[in-house]
Amino acid sequence: MPEASAKPAGTQTTKAQQQKGKDKNSAGAQENKAQRKARRAAKVSELGKSSNTPQEAITQARAQSQAKQCRAASGTSNASNVGGGSSNSLVNATVSNAISSLTAQSTAIHGSDILDKRVGLFKHLEITRRSGTADAAKDIHPVILALTLQFASYTVIGSSARCRATLRAFQKVIKDYRTPVGTTLSRNLTNHLSRQIDFLITARPLSITMGNAIRWLKQEISVVSIDVSDDQARESLIEKIETYIRDKIEVADRVIVQSAVKHIGNGDVILAFSRSAVVEQVFLEANLRGIEFSVVVVDTRPFYEGKEMVRRLARAGLKCEYVLISGLSYVLNDTTSVFLGAHAVLSNGQLYSRVGTALVAMSAKRKNVPVIVCCESIKFSNRVQLDSVTFNELGSPDELMNISIDPTPKPGPLKNWRDLPNLKLLNILYDLTPPEYIKKIVTEVGSLPPSSVPVIIREYNSA
Repeated sequence: MPEASAKPAGTQTTKAQQQKGKDKNSAGAQENKAQRKARRAAKVSELGKSSNTPQEAITQARAQSQAKQCRAASGTSNASNVGGGSSNSLVNATVSNAISSLTAQSTAIHGSDILDKRVGLFKHLEITRRSGTADAAKDIHPVILALTLQFASYTVIGSSARCRATLRAFQKVIKDYRTPVGTTLSRNLTNHLSRQIDFLITARPLSITMGNAIRWLKQEISVVSIDVSDDQARESLIEKIETYIRDKIEVADRVIVQSAVKHIGNGDVILAFSRSAVVEQVFLEANLRGIEFSVVVVDTRPFYEGKEMVRRLARAGLKCEYVLISGLSYVLNDTTSVFLGAHAVLSNGQLYSRVGTALVAMSAKRKNVPVIVCCESIKFSNRVQLDSVTFNELGSPDELMNISIDPTPKPGPLKNWRDLPNLKLLNILYDLTPPEYIKKIVTEVGSLPPSSVPVIIREYNSA
């Protein structure tokens, strides 16, 4: 019996020694890990202080990692497969951490200073970001990558143009889509499109028109029967998207043009703000009908969209004038009517459009000049908004540094605005025009006052 009791005592001593050794090893591992983190942080700090840009530093880190992997592979050629895999995994993990740190540093250099210099009243709004394709997931379709870059660079601009381009891109996404095994198209395709949309909004927020179109498309996908083959379902969805573009945008624009052109007479001087595709079509149609009138295009920074409309109207033979918004009060003296486009019309009759629209409408109202808005019903929104602060979109402050009116950018006195601690730039993209400044809204369902917008929204939703 004494011998039997002595054996467990020895076993307990051995376990205590083992536990002590494990604690010691764990403490040593934590100390080594802390040292590695400190060395990595020091290395990132040195890279940040160097003359290289963050992108160059990331490229350099990747090149160094590849060299380390080659040396590790040659040095462990005689080692076992397990040991070699562990070494490569350690190198890859270290490289991944270094690149993540450098990427975070790049974001801090290019992003946090802008976030810190936002105007206090608009800090809740998201600044338009310049999107890249490096961080795109593997299931993001190439056409979505290209469209995201076009949105970020404002190559595709305008509510209807962005909606049309998005739906065209979705047609290609659906065409190339293949349903995974074990699921159905009606369930999985919606999630697949959601991932495309999530990447798309990294460039710019969705417009009201895009949001309405996406909700419609997801509804159409959800009602696809499981008895229909995937090929037939894809063809049907692509055809429905084409019909939606034709009915809600193209045909709607033609109907609006036929109705709005009746408000233009001989000798009229019509003022337009910035550029609207449907307003431009109205002017071209009136010119084709032989109506003698002239157009004054009022434009503003930072996009100078009105220049393109003036160029097209002048080529068509129309008499045109081009003026910046600072000269608005002078050109309104001879104006007989104002034609405006819309980004969206809210359910309380407010016009949500390019910033400066409210100033144009208010100034026209004071001079008793009628304001006519041309807007497709797809741009109507259930949202109620009373100011331009609650919901809006902020453009990059760097857009305001360009003082050139030519395509070639020319930085002005504000090129070093980040270095001025007391200076903040505000590049707000939209504003709200109260309904009392608007005489009539011309849509494809007829001309109506702003107070009748909720009726059209109710009919649109019921359909």
